[in-house]
Amino acid sequence: MSISIATNSSNPTVKFAAEELKTYLITMSGLPITTTTAVENATITLVLNENQNELDQVAIDQTDATCQITGNQPIAVLIGVYEYLHHLGARFLRPGKAHELLPELAADFMLTDYHYNHVASYKHRGVCIEGADSLNNIVDFIDWLPKNGFNSFFVQFENSYTFLKRWYDHESNNYLAKEKLTNATVDTMNHTIDQAIQIRGLHHHRVGHGWTGEVLGYSSKFGWESGVTLPKEKAPLVALVNGKRELINETPIFTSLDFANPEVNPKMAQVIVDYAKTHTNVDYLHVWLSDANNNICECDDCQKTTPSDQYVQFLNVLDEQLTAAGLSTKICFLLYHELLFAPETETIKHSERFTMMFAPISRTFEKSYADVDYQNGIPATTPYVRNDITLPNSLEANLAFLFDWQKQFKGDSFVYDYPLGRAHYGDLGYMHISKIISRDIKFLDNLNLNGYISCQELRSGLPTTLPNYVMGRTLWDKSVSYDELCQEYFQAAFGMNSQAVIDYLQAISDHSSSDYFNAIGPRHNVEMAQKFEKIVALTHGFLTTINQELPQTTGVQRQNWKVLDYHRQAYGQLALALADIANGKDQLAEDEWQNFVDFIKLHENEFQSYLDVYRIIEVATNYAGFKYKDPVEA
Repeated sequence: MSISIATNSSNPTVKFAAEELKTYLITMSGLPITTTTAVENATITLVLNENQNELDQVAIDQTDATCQITGNQPIAVLIGVYEYLHHLGARFLRPGKAHELLPELAADFMLTDYHYNHVASYKHRGVCIEGADSLNNIVDFIDWLPKNGFNSFFVQFENSYTFLKRWYDHESNNYLAKEKLTNATVDTMNHTIDQAIQIRGLHHHRVGHGWTGEVLGYSSKFGWESGVTLPKEKAPLVALVNGKRELINETPIFTSLDFANPEVNPKMAQVIVDYAKTHTNVDYLHVWLSDANNNICECDDCQKTTPSDQYVQFLNVLDEQLTAAGLSTKICFLLYHELLFAPETETIKHSERFTMMFAPISRTFEKSYADVDYQNGIPATTPYVRNDITLPNSLEANLAFLFDWQKQFKGDSFVYDYPLGRAHYGDLGYMHISKIISRDIKFLDNLNLNGYISCQELRSGLPTTLPNYVMGRTLWDKSVSYDELCQEYFQAAFGMNSQAVIDYLQAISDHSSSDYFNAIGPRHNVEMAQKFEKIVALTHGFLTTINQELPQTTGVQRQNWKVLDYHRQAYGQLALALADIANGKDQLAEDEWQNFVDFIKLHENEFQSYLDVYRIIEVATNYAGFKYKDPVEA
């Protein structure tokens, strides 16, 4: 039996989808498979049938040994191809082709009728880059996104320089030699990243923080660049804080502007318009303010209004200038820090230009949006007090801000959430955070939110990538149950004894706390100490199972068992350090923490794609209570 694949469109993403289908079917079936331009004679046809539905839609119809895969957008056609492969048993478990489980297909696999018709549950389904990443990490992750139903990727800042530099400089790992990273090399890498997004038809989100620094002459591509000084001629543009106009912590991205200064709005709008003109590949341009709180201008004129009112005033100016330039660029605006407080007088004039992004960065992940008592539990928001805000941990208080904004903005919106940005390090088994992700996503309709973008480390795969697997597949189809996804993932990843892995990791999650790791609650906590000690015992006890399974498995499943063994060793040490800190044994905790840090640094090359060493050290020393980072940095 020979198979031919044709498309009804010359769109590059549709052509890419055809090549992907061809490659996977050859691997899985061993049959001769070709591509053809003769649609009428093709065995499998990929059809782009564009319509006005903002939601991606896929239809698959296989009858009488012919198959048609239809999508209403190029990205939908590509997702349709991967959904067809998923139907045939392919499992895309982790980023990178080496982590894909591809079963052998019988030669007559097309003789069975199959019909699938699905409209995506949410419009926005994506991930935003964080952490320290190699070029391969980023491209592999982008490649993985549509395989599990995602349709968006967000490159923070002007480009990925900050995240690439962290990896190639090996920040926080003095055991690895710095690798040369020239401007030309970074430009080439970023072109490769942009091409990877474009060929897959992913919605391209870009920038975010950094525009305030651009107004002062600092490029946003350097992210959290520090140690710079402010030229005197720029001082009038900077927020007056504590009687001074200067960079906050010598860091442009932490510095707010004086939005009462008549030069600021037109200057910043022009910077953004110029960027939009030269980056027409960007679908959603994020326009945020500084990445810090309690840094708002205290001049007399600014104190007459609120930061959010000034922000909306600016967004309206930007909208006017984009319209004058003939640009239809979508702008994402941010509810974050002071901007969580809704404006008191200003409103966005043309909501069709804008997408509202709710970013509850300080929220707890011990419970889900679905757990909130919406009838009785939502408090009134407290009045805004300039430069004296405390970000709330509770979901209820965070949601109160969202609901205030929604009273006046009725346009497109999504949540920009952080389960894999910091919280996941506190869930040592990744099971609790996965279920929270599932329950949060299923509840988004109730919050009148049109999707979810996860601000996260791309290297968040220790012990598994279940959280991202659940995230993507539930955003694509919210009707799928968490338990079904869990069983599907673990059976593919670990084989016959997958239930033992589920039970083991669930027990670890049951004794973990995302809140504790992220500085919510006291560091000395006897109950948490006992739980961490139990995790240590669980990691020791599971060695027997690993020793039984490793000799019996091959390929992808063997690698997952190896990663699980590494997790057992590494996180057993981390749990011991956490138990000591919770018991009040601070010096012993520091010694155990150093052992853990040394262990993960020494093994980073072997397990690089599974754990972001830079980021776990940064989070643990900023929040969990540990001090040791790196001898070079001390």
